[in-house]
Amino acid sequence: MIRHRFLLSIVMIVSLVIIAALVVSCGGEAASPAPTEPLEPTAAPITAAEPTEAPVPTEAPAPAVAPTEPPEAPAPTEVPTEPPPTPAPTEPPPPTTAPLQEAESSGSPGTVDLDAIFPPGHGKDLSLMGCTGCHSFVPLVIVQFTPEEWDRNALDHRDRAAAMSDADYEELYQYLKANFGPDDPVPELPQELLDQWTSY
Repeated sequence: MIRHRFLLSIVMIVSLVIIAALVVSCGGEAASPAPTEPLEPTAAPITAAEPTEAPVPTEAPAPAVAPTEPPEAPAPTEVPTEPPPTPAPTEPPPPTTAPLQEAESSGSPGTVDLDAIFPPGHGKDLSLMGCTGCHSFVPLVIVQFTPEEWDRNALDHRDRAAAMSDADYEELYQYLKANFGPDDPVPELPQELLDQWTSY
């Protein structure tokens, strides 16, 4: 705004000077007007206003807040230190014995303790399961085959135990060779069982 006024004053002064010069040149010597003093600018010289610094905004003081205490943590719960009760040891079940082989003839049953005849071992179970599907256990314990004869018997009977794996079948005959050979005593069996066995 100040600069605008300053320029306007200069334009007015220049215009007056030009008009005065035209009047003088047009009027000639006849009408020589009294010398006029140059018009002084009515407006005071305009000085460029020094830029004023914008007031620095002052930060409003933060409202004083009363310090709040952190919430108290809950007291830790005590963990029971006593170990959980251990169950009383259970006694292992008594060893199961093989079922007694029954033989019936003329109304008088006979029983045999298979545990006393067959020594323990996996071959015992294989013999009782794999062989007694076709005949009783009697020929297994009384034939007293040599190892070679047991091998020949194994070849002849393989198709009768087709459901048994080769490993189990081999273990079965190793058991028979070890426990029922020509040098092993023949167990005493009831006559009823001996009468039932006719061939192997």
